[in-house]
Amino acid sequence: MKTNKFFRIITVLCLCIAMILPVLSCAETSGGDTTTATPDQGGAAQTQAPTDTTTEETSYPFLDVNYANEEFLIFNSEPKYSMIMNILADDVTGEPVNDAQYKAMFKVEEQYKIDLVEYACGWDNQYNEIMNASSTGEDIYDVAYLRSTHIGTMFTSSYLLNLYGVENLNIDMPWWNQQLKNDATLLGDHLYYLSSDAHLMAFEGTWAIYFNKALASNVGLPSPYEDVYNNTWTLERLTELAAQGAALGGEASWDFTAGGSSIYGMASFKNLINALMVGCNEHYCLKDAEGVPYYAMAESQTVYDVTEAIAALTGDTANGTYISANSTGKHYIADIFSQGRSVFMGGELKAGASELKDMSDPYGILPIPKYNSDQENYLSNMYWGTLLFTIPTTCATPERTAAVMDLLSYHAWQDVLPVYYERLCYRGTRDAESVAMLEMISESRYLNWAIAYDWIDSIEPQLNTELDAGRATAIASLIRGSKRVVPGLIEKTLNALKAMN
Repeated sequence: MKTNKFFRIITVLCLCIAMILPVLSCAETSGGDTTTATPDQGGAAQTQAPTDTTTEETSYPFLDVNYANEEFLIFNSEPKYSMIMNILADDVTGEPVNDAQYKAMFKVEEQYKIDLVEYACGWDNQYNEIMNASSTGEDIYDVAYLRSTHIGTMFTSSYLLNLYGVENLNIDMPWWNQQLKNDATLLGDHLYYLSSDAHLMAFEGTWAIYFNKALASNVGLPSPYEDVYNNTWTLERLTELAAQGAALGGEASWDFTAGGSSIYGMASFKNLINALMVGCNEHYCLKDAEGVPYYAMAESQTVYDVTEAIAALTGDTANGTYISANSTGKHYIADIFSQGRSVFMGGELKAGASELKDMSDPYGILPIPKYNSDQENYLSNMYWGTLLFTIPTTCATPERTAAVMDLLSYHAWQDVLPVYYERLCYRGTRDAESVAMLEMISESRYLNWAIAYDWIDSIEPQLNTELDAGRATAIASLIRGSKRVVPGLIEKTLNALKAMN
């Protein structure tokens, strides 16, 4: 995998020179002002310069270590769903994100004298491969990036290290997702996975709302950016704008036809429901004051209001407000939004970097809306199968793993993610506002952690299906039924953790 050492040094030197050359910013591309309006905590709009997400390199607590160019093996998955899933880069290619990854990798290798190697197995074979490797007890992988849905089985089988107390892992620093860390911590001191921008799937798979600027302008819709700035970007507002944007265009019905002229208000598929539920601050599981998880949806005072509000959007198919790719057999990105057939689209960020790259109409990116303006923060749901950082119990040198991956995560946070913002910007958004939105989305990333612990299979898939079809009437019975299952699964996990102490 690795190129000649001397050649790599020369390559990175050239890359660094190239990176300091002037480049056009997204604001320059659109001819806009480089300042952006962002809401303060009270929701009032204010104008300020875009947030600088970089930090001085001297702020990182570098270690005085030399690993004598030992091999460091990362377990990963082959690409899936058009997402960037490689952690390392083989060479400089001219593609900005790849080259930023290469630069970050090189910095780590040079700083700690380590030889980084990545093994990517098939997506569908990942679980069996890592389970087989773990069961042998052999020290094979230094770090394993696992799908969130595999975490529960792996750590309750004692195949993953508790990350609390692992030396050299700066888990409280901003290059690790702090919301995810806090949610993933059980019983105060049990933590088996983390997420950073060293693996871009954690950003690629984050949900957002796209809007077609040309279509929105054609029907006279106001800029939804202003709703974000004014703290009025809510589920009700999205539904209102989507309804205003729908137009039959001379067709006899809202039945989808390829090449047709009808314009739908919003397109997506059933995984949108998870994103809207999280965005509206409605959670399957929460933790009490002592950090003990419980089945929160069964006790929620707002869940029925939220699900009815979601159904008001997804159920308004008679007026073209929403179209579900699950009901049409078409792809919500390729066949609907990118073809100029919907004003809004709910989808993952990876769409802007790949599937929408040839879209002729300009588009913008927005966070998932809040439930109402009283809600304090936006919450941006991550893909349920996101690959997460873990350390196998078979790893003989966890402190070395921690040192290497912590530094790589730092460089990804500092050097790679800003380049990724620009990649999305140049592929279609072309405005400073969308970059501000991406920063907001990045800071609000949230993983539905109850999925990672295998607690909510009795309700989550069914709830998605029902609400995607605009049906809220079955939600009460789903919650009642799952209340007989979920608490027992939580207790089973907690008992397994207690047994590890």
